[in-house]
Amino acid sequence: MTSAADPAADPVAGQAIAWWVRLQSGLAGAAERQSCEAWLAQDPAHRCAWDRLQRISQDARRVPAALAHGALTRSASSSPRSTGRRTVLRGLLAIGGTAFTGWAAYRHTPWQRLAADLSTGVGERLAVAVADGLHITLNSDSAVRLHVQGDARGMDLLRGEVLVRAEMRPGMAALRVDTGHGELRVEQARFDLRRTAEGARVGVYEGSLALLRGGAVTHAEAGERLQFSEHGDVGRLASDSDRLAWTDGLVVAKDWRLDYFAQYLARQRLGMIRVDPAVASLRLSGVFPLDDAERALKALEPALPIRVTRHTQYWLQVGPREA
Repeated sequence: MTSAADPAADPVAGQAIAWWVRLQSGLAGAAERQSCEAWLAQDPAHRCAWDRLQRISQDARRVPAALAHGALTRSASSSPRSTGRRTVLRGLLAIGGTAFTGWAAYRHTPWQRLAADLSTGVGERLAVAVADGLHITLNSDSAVRLHVQGDARGMDLLRGEVLVRAEMRPGMAALRVDTGHGELRVEQARFDLRRTAEGARVGVYEGSLALLRGGAVTHAEAGERLQFSEHGDVGRLASDSDRLAWTDGLVVAKDWRLDYFAQYLARQRLGMIRVDPAVASLRLSGVFPLDDAERALKALEPALPIRVTRHTQYWLQVGPREA
């Protein structure tokens, strides 16, 4: 297989990806679309590369370009049915790493979801009884890879946030959870875990668990929350069950900044929510619908000096209310 980090290895595949990324960006005009059609008509190889790229992307609106390139440059004789989609993508990930076509591609169809056993899109939530003793609920834009074999239970949180109930029977090995910044060992616990580029956060609501990181072990009991990254100290705070309101489609804000509240809502919707710096530091508390950001923000207008404006379906603006 050609390295996904070397797009020059197959010029036709590279050109196809360049056209595809441009058209998917939403910035291409009619003239560029016509030019793409002309390029496709120049050579049957162009159409072949384009068709293969379309097949790769049929399950997702955005695919990282480096990963797509690796699949495009596979031997033309290989059968598309000889390997499952997820197996192919995992092989590409080993070569391509975390190459992205841009923030939009990363946000809406990141590589983690393509490599996962369980995943959710933006605005989706999913509850799954994975196996005996393991139940997982995924929040919006999350991805999990599972390792279930016999009585062994394991999972990798590749992206986003999950609520997990682990009930390992006597004699079963502890559940292992790769957070990307350390490993959790769990026998009996109900906990939530969120992963970001900066680190991870785990809150324990029932039972207990252990965090293994850099040779050190940190234990957390019900009522505790750990914040950690790959390096540095582990922070210990109180867990708050109101953080789990997302499982019911709600958000419970307690003296939150307005910009943080908007950021939290934005994780559940496509598009952007822009908060004017003049009102970003305003504080708020309350219970709000998680799946309707516009309604949640407008509910604040009687209490805060703000005005919420919807410019398009994907763009909400929160600014100061005019006197």
